[in-house]
Amino acid sequence: MDKRVNINSAYKIVISQKFTGLCNQLWCVITGIIICIKHCKRVLLIDKFLLNVHTNLYSPITNILCLPSMNIFLQKYNLTLIDGSRITAKNMPGLKILKQFDWKVIQNPANDSIKKELYQNIRFVPSIVYPALNFINGIRNHQKKGTINVIHLRIEQDWLDHVSLYQTPYISPDDAYNEIANKYIIFIQKYIHQHEITFILTGSISNKVIDYLRNNRYNYFLFPKITPYREKNAAMDMVIGAQCNHVFIGCGGSSFSDILIHRIDGENIQKYLC
Repeated sequence: MDKRVNINSAYKIVISQKFTGLCNQLWCVITGIIICIKHCKRVLLIDKFLLNVHTNLYSPITNILCLPSMNIFLQKYNLTLIDGSRITAKNMPGLKILKQFDWKVIQNPANDSIKKELYQNIRFVPSIVYPALNFINGIRNHQKKGTINVIHLRIEQDWLDHVSLYQTPYISPDDAYNEIANKYIIFIQKYIHQHEITFILTGSISNKVIDYLRNNRYNYFLFPKITPYREKNAAMDMVIGAQCNHVFIGCGGSSFSDILIHRIDGENIQKYLC
């Protein structure tokens, strides 16, 4: 048992269910941190991380987030993050476990300032960071260009089904696809020049937005999915996205865009949501 854990000064957060991707799990971590800060807890134990939605493939959070780096920042709040995948109510009776996927904390305007601060201080492990940065730097050095645009192209089938299900009045997934794709194309035409380096963050490479970029000879790049784990690949995409220094086009309602738009920091960066 970790000697830093005192039952009276610690909470544990369960961050995964079958449906939770990278950003829902990050939302849970941020929620747990905010609750601990408000309740004056000194330790947050973070449960296992789901690598692929709708599977039983899990990993300790220490293979995803660089807890030592995040803990340096959290010293100001007297809070330490610890891998809690092996700590349960059975081996630590009385430990309070936060396991409700309640987004009220994240969505509460009173928490906007600390939420943005925490988003900006999410730190991934080197095995996630370095491949993404090496990809970007290789392209920048080859092309001798400094401008980086980023498009989070959320147009995968699961998103189209989600938009269709909750849109009022109802629209079909096919109509949702056309509506979303057309918005992206309009924003690209308006804000991105063809010669600029533009990174596309997406799980869909066969769609009319990619067709438009290719047919009009935009200087765009897609980072290859280098692991078999969807959420680990998404973390690498987030590292790439945070390097944006000119134009960001994201997806309104997407948790990935919600986190990334706060992680992209700098003056004169244009940010748009479709």
